[in-house]
Amino acid sequence: MDEALWCAAQPVTEESVAHLQSERITRQVYERSAVPMPTLPAPARKVRRGSTILWPYPRGSADVIDRANCADLFLRTHSEFRVVTEDGIGHGALARAGAAESLLLFCPFDAVLPRLSVTPDKLIAVDGRAVDAVASEMIVGFLMRAGLWPKPLRGGHFAQLPVIGRLRTRLVNGTGIALFKAAQMAHFRRHRRDLSDLSATLPRGRVGWNRVQVHAVSREWLTRGHTVVYRPFASSRGTGVSFLSPHDPRGRRRAVEEVLDAMGAAMADSYGRADPYPVTLSTFVESRRIDGHACELRIFVVADPATAAIRAIPGMVCLTRPPFGERAGVGAGLSASVNSVAVSGHRELPLSDPDVLSALGLSVDKLERLGRFAVLLWSRAIIAERAVTTMALPFAFGSVDFLVTDDGGVTPLEMNGANVGAQRAVHPLFLEAFGRAMRAALVQGLR
Repeated sequence: MDEALWCAAQPVTEESVAHLQSERITRQVYERSAVPMPTLPAPARKVRRGSTILWPYPRGSADVIDRANCADLFLRTHSEFRVVTEDGIGHGALARAGAAESLLLFCPFDAVLPRLSVTPDKLIAVDGRAVDAVASEMIVGFLMRAGLWPKPLRGGHFAQLPVIGRLRTRLVNGTGIALFKAAQMAHFRRHRRDLSDLSATLPRGRVGWNRVQVHAVSREWLTRGHTVVYRPFASSRGTGVSFLSPHDPRGRRRAVEEVLDAMGAAMADSYGRADPYPVTLSTFVESRRIDGHACELRIFVVADPATAAIRAIPGMVCLTRPPFGERAGVGAGLSASVNSVAVSGHRELPLSDPDVLSALGLSVDKLERLGRFAVLLWSRAIIAERAVTTMALPFAFGSVDFLVTDDGGVTPLEMNGANVGAQRAVHPLFLEAFGRAMRAALVQGLR
């Protein structure tokens, strides 16, 4: 690995369940889930000299390892790029770099945020140096919160997608659907027929464009006995996600106020600004339990440039504490047990392990169909975004998170874009697929 990337990835380590994944089941899902890419990839061409790539990552997260591995694969075939890390940016490396020098800026989001701007011709710039491509669409959330780029227009239709293709800097996975959970929920509803044989349960969804609207929706749903889930705009890794029970002992107005205050504080801690709006609200769906823990599963969706297809790769099952404990009425669902891959204190399980699938109530065939559904969701999102923006925004990889309910149904929770983490959880033989996909997407995005 490039020395600069290796140094950036060193401070963070995290145990992986990759070695516990089933190669046979992973390969079956990967091979049988393929759908053609919405457009064929651009023909291979030489990247022009003087190109600049911004490759941001969340500070302190093990996700930096995923990004470093992908960046290293890119550098193997594009050695003309020089890696500039946070330390180099802070010591004036960009000012000293020549216009014909190709740079890969590999640094935490928070380190690059105060240096971001948008040029008059709509290119993202770092310290005034124009950026040709960004390896994460989440950068747009930072631009919007900083007032450097407009937020999605306020409207009554919660399915509205934030159109971000107007930037001339190419954003890998540049579809706005990864930023806006409400748009994802509308996307799930439009394509729920593809889940008909999987017994889908879809929660209700609304948008609160301001505090008054959040209060109004909360009051309506809590009065009807619904538990409410709150998700801020353009956040990832669970930042600011909150739950409110109709049985909360606080007064409802006070409870909602405290949820919004805590959400704003979480956003400020992670992104530098306490701005969660527009907030997506949804009704709560209880998951099946494993060893008493609530759980959700992640299926990765990866572009395969060699066959011009998009494919699914089983990821992990995340174990979490039930948001309201074991109180009767919420969280009293079926609890299965996993022995073969149980690791004391570990919060992840390998999705493709047969015992884990059994605990979830999923067959291999059902997992395969779930993988195909995840691929279709991303494929159709790319098609829809390109129709709106008229731009062939490059796609590398993303994921879809699901819940499995006690009755064997499935609930799509959210779509994660190129900012997605935990790639190291997949079977090791499939790990390089992410790097190949990102390399092809970046080459498409460089002018």
